[in-house]
Amino acid sequence: MLRSLMAGIVLAFAGSRANVARTILSCTGIVVGVGALVLVVSASDFGQRFATAYSEANAGRPATLEVSVFEETITDRAAFEEDLVRAGGRDVSLYQSPMEPPSIRSGDTVVTEASFTGVDPSLGDIRRMNMLEGRWFTDADTGSLAPVMIVNEELAAAIGDLAQVQVGTDHWMDVRVIGVLESSALDSGWYSAYILRSPASEELIFGSGSSDEEEESEAEAMYAMGVPTTYQVRIDPEDPAADDPWGEIFTERLGSASWRWGVENRESLSSYRSDYAEMTNEAITYLSLALMGIAAITLTTGLLGVLNVGLVTVRERRRELATYRALGASRFTLFVAVVMESVVVSLVAGIIAIAGCWAVLSVGGAVLGSFVQLPDDIPLNIPPAGVLVGLGSAALVGLLAGIIPAMRALGASVVAGLRE
Repeated sequence: MLRSLMAGIVLAFAGSRANVARTILSCTGIVVGVGALVLVVSASDFGQRFATAYSEANAGRPATLEVSVFEETITDRAAFEEDLVRAGGRDVSLYQSPMEPPSIRSGDTVVTEASFTGVDPSLGDIRRMNMLEGRWFTDADTGSLAPVMIVNEELAAAIGDLAQVQVGTDHWMDVRVIGVLESSALDSGWYSAYILRSPASEELIFGSGSSDEEEESEAEAMYAMGVPTTYQVRIDPEDPAADDPWGEIFTERLGSASWRWGVENRESLSSYRSDYAEMTNEAITYLSLALMGIAAITLTTGLLGVLNVGLVTVRERRRELATYRALGASRFTLFVAVVMESVVVSLVAGIIAIAGCWAVLSVGGAVLGSFVQLPDDIPLNIPPAGVLVGLGSAALVGLLAGIIPAMRALGASVVAGLRE
């Protein structure tokens, strides 16, 4: 059995080398079909990674909620943040707009229309931060004697020198700019900056209150100006609250202990899911299925081409196959020879298709990169799954296309074949 199998494989390779024109003709359809399939798999993989990265940068990672408190005052912010975790939050970050947005200046350049948001370092775990320069906040930055800030690329270009930056409303305050962030849909304005919540930035974010009465009056003033207390919270994607886009489940959990932080009316609480990971994945799935259908049709056409060439080949090689039988080759050996010849041709075509796809994607990635800024960790290339699918489908097509010609070869008369 094993000897017949090895003999069939040897005959298959010999037949492929002896009939180069037929091999090339058989390869053509498979190259197109496998190439289309590999491109579909690669495009689907790239689209999913790019869409996921875009969603994470512009709306948050999967299962991100935005939680706000309107109308009422949070009297104990630490207790409120503890209850955000208790309600299911894995990562919690302040996401607060100052009551009085400060101006920002560097040298003689003053920008008055910039938008500021007070955040915590954990926002980097909730959202994807595409840093163009510098780095994101760390816990060590909270000990800085000066407020620490990250600006978006438009604001960085507007103020110029980032080494001597000041912000303020009624007086100027030195700040440290440690990074420049790629602009996103979550930027609160064309010129946007994030201020790290720390003792040095409390006045910038919350105002200059020190007593409980002053804090309460500032909160009431923030409400009057339409500035709610806002947090970004990321929960477990498997949490039932993640399936509630309006955040009612999470709000109910959070509101059960609202007395701890001074909120009596639960209607003052609001939460909703801010990311759109599910919609993105659903759209990519439908698009991938449609493209896979087109590729499957193309691959089936290639299969029929190989099958047709195989049938013609068997008809032309009846004398050759009959000679092998007369010299002692078993029926199984001939069956393996015909099938393996088809598989070998298809695998060669698959390798050629993968090489061609690699060249196309390399050029396409360079062209796309000149129009769209791609993240460094999301290259346009063939994923390992694309290589496996390409070679696997090529081998399967060759196997299916070789069975019928092999059965016909076995049914041919040895005597009739030798007389030709």
